[in-house]
Amino acid sequence: MLKCKKIAIGFLTLLLVSGCSTKTETSGEDRIAIRVDNRVLTLAQFNEYFEVINMGFDREDDKDGIAIRQARLRFLLQLVEEMIILRRADELHLEISPQELDEAVLDFKKDYPETAFEDLLFKQAVPFEAWKERLKRRLLVEKVIRKELLNENSATPEEIKDYYDKHREEWSHGEEVRAHHILVPSEGLAKKVLERLQNGHDFATLSRLHSLAPEALDGGDMGYVDRGQLPSSLEEPLFDLEPGDVSSVIQTPYGFHIFCVVEKRETRVPNIEARIEKIRQGMQKERMETAYGPWLAKLRSRYHIEINKEII
Repeated sequence: MLKCKKIAIGFLTLLLVSGCSTKTETSGEDRIAIRVDNRVLTLAQFNEYFEVINMGFDREDDKDGIAIRQARLRFLLQLVEEMIILRRADELHLEISPQELDEAVLDFKKDYPETAFEDLLFKQAVPFEAWKERLKRRLLVEKVIRKELLNENSATPEEIKDYYDKHREEWSHGEEVRAHHILVPSEGLAKKVLERLQNGHDFATLSRLHSLAPEALDGGDMGYVDRGQLPSSLEEPLFDLEPGDVSSVIQTPYGFHIFCVVEKRETRVPNIEARIEKIRQGMQKERMETAYGPWLAKLRSRYHIEINKEII
């Protein structure tokens, strides 16, 4: 098994790009694909962004085109969500300052030697300025979510202690691994990603470029996974890996998975001081995930949304 490289920290999302403008009239090649109030994404833009995903499909495995249509639908739903949140940013008068954007770019590039980052974008046929604009929009989405959902879903010290007391036994037995994860919709793309890993490409970067998993923005970092936490189809091959190993492609009903194990350890019962930050973050994440759906649905009902069925 090959060894996974050091995980880079930063933001890269070429799947969840918005690329939307504020046009109010379109014609010809500028036909509207998605409109959220005055925010518009053209069909040409949608197809351009989807090409990054489209290149990973094996036409022999998808002769009827069903997998591609399913991937286009998932991508469409992601873009609609993002545009809704960007519309909320307009209402809140939120934006990403040049300084915030420059800091995010530097934070991402610091883990790449010399011109490696620019070379990666070149191989993906993505101009740096286009990537930077997409990063800016994604940062704005995250700023809106933090402002709207973070504070009201924070945990109090009393709630943290109560959570610790209730879950203490869960941390007192068994083995756990810290894993990183890539999930893609097609076997063809999964094989290409695995080949790039075998050729020395960074796992975190490929996760941000291609993965559909929720931890993709964190470079695929799932944190520590306990036995019994995942379906057996994923758990068995994952726990068979040693630190530094990358798995083969694993197929499940959710898609095609690749794992990298960073660390293995036997669990023990830690004191509350050792767990307090992890508990706080976990409770906050869980509450935000629960609140996200109703919050987004409320926004969706407020805005005028149009979707061109030609996309699918």
